[in-house]
Amino acid sequence: SFLVPDYLSKTSFNLPIQHSNASPSAMTISSFFNNGLLSVLGILLSAYSIYVEYRVEHKAENPDDVFTALCDIEAIGASCSTVFSLPEAKMLSFFGLVPHGSILDIPNGYLGIAFYALSLTRHVTGIQRSGLLSHLFHPTVNLIITTLAFSSSIFLARKLYIIQEVCVVCITTHIINTTIFYRSIQEALSVSEGKIKRQ
Repeated sequence: SFLVPDYLSKTSFNLPIQHSNASPSAMTISSFFNNGLLSVLGILLSAYSIYVEYRVEHKAENPDDVFTALCDIEAIGASCSTVFSLPEAKMLSFFGLVPHGSILDIPNGYLGIAFYALSLTRHVTGIQRSGLLSHLFHPTVNLIITTLAFSSSIFLARKLYIIQEVCVVCITTHIINTTIFYRSIQEALSVSEGKIKRQ
């Protein structure tokens, strides 16, 4: 057995203990698949969806242009170009929020880029900010925004199920939105519990 000398056993060592200031939510999103990485992937997928939709929409202008999207995978029956041609691919006009064919009648990919860019900025710059950003980055506001994104994913995923179509890009973004939404709930609950403990 290991014997500790008497002079050591009677000595008290007051070693400094480092406490982490990171909140539980911040520690959660510090994992490899954090919101930052998911947001970058979301931006790339959204940008590609815009490109595919543009090529499909302008295909009639150049009949000789043969275009096959990378996400059109015949082996598994996947066709994202078909999905991006649906009216639901432009949700703002589909729900009557903007006139059809107007400058604001943009593909969902642009909405995705805006959402993921906000999520990425929030993750990179930190949650606690001052001024206007403190309100925009507030966990409650973030929960509202991610809820809207998650709701749109539910709506679009239901459409895919109805038409029995496989869209790899769509499914991937739905998974990203669900993950970010789940983490926003964790963050909001963590902040709420912190306020209760301080009271």
